[in-house]
Amino acid sequence: MARITCQDQAKYLASLFLDDLSDVVRENIDPDFEFSRYGEKLAASQATFEALNERLKSKNRTLIDDLLDETMAGYLEGKHYELVGLTVPFPGNVLGAFQIARYLRKHHPETKILMGGGYVNTELRELKDPKVFKYIDALTYDDGELPFLRLIDHYAGQLTRDKLVRTKLLIGGTIAHINDQSAHDIPQKDVGFPTYDGLKVDSYLSILEFLNPMHRIWSDGRWNKLTLAHGCYWKKCNFCDVSLDYIGRYEASPVDLIADRMEKLIEETGQSGFHFVDEAAPPAVLRKLSETLIKRGVQATWWGNVRFDKQFDQGLAKLMAEAGCVAVSGGLEVASNRLLGLINKGVSVEQVARVTRDLTDSGIMVHAYLMYGFPSQTVQETIDSLELVRQLFEAGCLQSAFWHRFSVTAHSPVGLDPERFGVDLLGNTETSFAKNDIPFRDRSGVNFDELGVGLKKALYNYMNGVGFEMDVRDWFETKVPKAKIKPGFISAVLEGV
Repeated sequence: MARITCQDQAKYLASLFLDDLSDVVRENIDPDFEFSRYGEKLAASQATFEALNERLKSKNRTLIDDLLDETMAGYLEGKHYELVGLTVPFPGNVLGAFQIARYLRKHHPETKILMGGGYVNTELRELKDPKVFKYIDALTYDDGELPFLRLIDHYAGQLTRDKLVRTKLLIGGTIAHINDQSAHDIPQKDVGFPTYDGLKVDSYLSILEFLNPMHRIWSDGRWNKLTLAHGCYWKKCNFCDVSLDYIGRYEASPVDLIADRMEKLIEETGQSGFHFVDEAAPPAVLRKLSETLIKRGVQATWWGNVRFDKQFDQGLAKLMAEAGCVAVSGGLEVASNRLLGLINKGVSVEQVARVTRDLTDSGIMVHAYLMYGFPSQTVQETIDSLELVRQLFEAGCLQSAFWHRFSVTAHSPVGLDPERFGVDLLGNTETSFAKNDIPFRDRSGVNFDELGVGLKKALYNYMNGVGFEMDVRDWFETKVPKAKIKPGFISAVLEGV
């Protein structure tokens, strides 16, 4: 662990105070309030629109409702907009988006309101409840540029309704999905330049809730967001929503254009930090981008999401570090070669160890996404996975990680073909509103609720640089089997034994 400065200690304590303040707001002012999400439970995989609709119709307004309305009034004072678009990337954005739409409906009923974004693309594909359209006029799906442009032309009377693209409308009380099959999405090279114009980029809170240097990268400071490519170049993982366009259709952006976008955003925001939010940043693109940034003399700090692809060797890692890369995050998932094969991850534990060592040796911090509870996973495999994670931390291959409990999503291979993975989907899978996470039963019958507590306790200590000498069984309240992984397994892999 890096040395913690007095300034970091102060920021850490101040962040904990803000967490307490957030609890006060949630307990006494608005039960839906959190700093990084708002009303998430009202939207995440909610089978019906009822809970969200009742919240929007409620006469028991909160201070947050009033503040949001005041903010909207300030934005719209003296202005008239024919059309407003709302992007909704996550469930924690949905309540706020509908509150904005509610305000517009009341005070600017002539304004057309569109909604799209990751939440719509993922969870509202099977929407059947027409009450949603009391608040909005149209929903757009997948890449938003072309659907948005077509709607602009349609509302201007320049385009007939049948020429709309991936758009849901309410027609005669019935939801209609309209998609001009002859249309072609705008290529990545032509989608234009992102902008933060109008946003107070210096006013966002920098929160330090964990002193781990890698883990803090998400919340301590602000990053300009960019993608290197549309979709995932691997797109084969069985837990992932590979059937959806935003993952399944891969198209890389030209490297010179990416560098141009970075330079423009640095000039616009005055901030030179970038987070590449790709599903998995392509190694070939990162190599060319690193060479381009070095050649242009662009001074930027950046990080992104990757697969632990064998192309991330020592040479590429050093090149990326020279170009400004400070960290990567990637999916190790379940540290078991059997389960990695079942997931179709395309990597092995040994490969992950070598790749992460090359990255960290080059000065690039590594965060690993970990998973437990994948179908057919045994208790023994779970304990062995933790032992391998312990060794990866002890060897300095990983600086940070997070355990995710596996969930079945509607658009993943597991969700689309549960029988193949020995999974039973539970309850009524038909919905009238949101559909993503699906309740399920793994026929193996392992109690992952109990195991999850021990896994997270161990990881918390490893990220603080302690507990490596302990037997992994000691982290669990219940009896678990001894790890079958040899204590020096990762060291032997790294030494080429």
